Amino acid sequence: AAAIAPAPAGALAADESPVMQEVASGVAIRWADVAAPWLTAVGGDPRGTRFQPAVVARLALRYDDDKADLIHDEEYEAVLFPVGEQVDPSSAVAVDYDDRDLRVEVSPSITYQLTRAPLKNKTFWTGVERDLIDHLVRSRSIELQVNKQLKLYSRPGETADAFYQRCYQAADAKGDADTAKLRDKYQAKVTSLHTQLQAAEDRADVLEAEQKGRRNDELFSTAGSILGDLFGGRKSRGGMLGSVFGKAGTAAGKRGRTAASGERLDAAENKIQLLHQQMEDLEADLAQEVTDIDAKWMNVAKDITTVPIPLEKSDVKVTQLCLVWIPVA
Repeated sequence: AAAIAPAPAGALAADESPVMQEVASGVAIRWADVAAPWLTAVGGDPRGTRFQPAVVARLALRYDDDKADLIHDEEYEAVLFPVGEQVDPSSAVAVDYDDRDLRVEVSPSITYQLTRAPLKNKTFWTGVERDLIDHLVRSRSIELQVNKQLKLYSRPGETADAFYQRCYQAADAKGDADTAKLRDKYQAKVTSLHTQLQAAEDRADVLEAEQKGRRNDELFSTAGSILGDLFGGRKSRGGMLGSVFGKAGTAAGKRGRTAASGERLDAAENKIQLLHQQMEDLEADLAQEVTDIDAKWMNVAKDITTVPIPLEKSDVKVTQLCLVWIPVA
C-alpha cells in the first residue's frame, strides 16, 4: 500500500486532530488500505490526507424455510460512512472486502477528522449492531420460484429454465402414473369386447358355412331330382310332373330355411360391426383421457410463481464489526 503523507505542522483545522478519538474497549480498529477496490465507492479518496471514521461490518445470513426444504447461507459485508451521532443502517454500502483491505498499522503522523459519534461508548456499538441486524431483517430476502401443486421450490441461483425442467419432469411422472391407472379401468372392458368379438366371428363363420350347405342342398333337391327322372326313364310324363310338383314343394321349404339361415348370418355380421364400433369408441375414450391427463399435468408444470424467503432475526449474526479510518480529500 502507498505511504500516507503526514499532515504539515500547524495546518490542522478545528475539527482535526493528530490523535485518534477514544474508542470503546473491545472494538477492533483498522485503517483502510488506499488500494482497497471499494474505497471510492463508499466515499473515500486514496489520495486523501485526512481520515474519517467508518463502521465496517460482516454478517452471516441464513435463509431457511421448512416448506422449501431450504437452508441457504450468505455473507453480507458493508461500510457505514460517514459516521455521526446516529448511524443510519439504510445508508450502508454493500462491499466485498478482504481482511487485507483493513490495515492494522499506519503512519503515526496522520490527521484524524473529529466526529460527534460517541465512539468510546459501548452502547453506541451495540446500537449499531442491533440497528444493522434489524435493517437487514426488514429489507433483505431471497426470492424462490415455487410450483405449489407439485410442491417444488427452486434452489438459490437456479435459473427459471432449469426449474421449469424439474417441474416438467415431475409433472410428466405424475401424468404417467395417472395413465397407468387407466389400465385397470379399461382392461376389463377390452377383454370383454375381445371375447364377444371372437365369439361373434366364430358364429358368423359357422352360419356362413351352414348357409352355403343349404343353398347346395336346395339346388340339388330340385334340378337333381327332375333330371334324374328324365334321364333315368323311370317315370311317365305324368309321373314326372307329379315329381316336379312334389320336389318343388320340398325345395320351397328348403329355400325358407336357407333364408332364415341368411338372416341369422346377417344378424351375426351386424353384431360383429357393432362390437368393432364399440371397440373404436373405447379407444377414442381412452385417447381422450390420455390427452386430458397430458394437458392437465403440462399446465401444472407451467404453474410457477415466486415466493420471498425473509430473514429471521435469529438467523442474522454479526461476525465482524470494527472502526475503520477512511482517507478523504
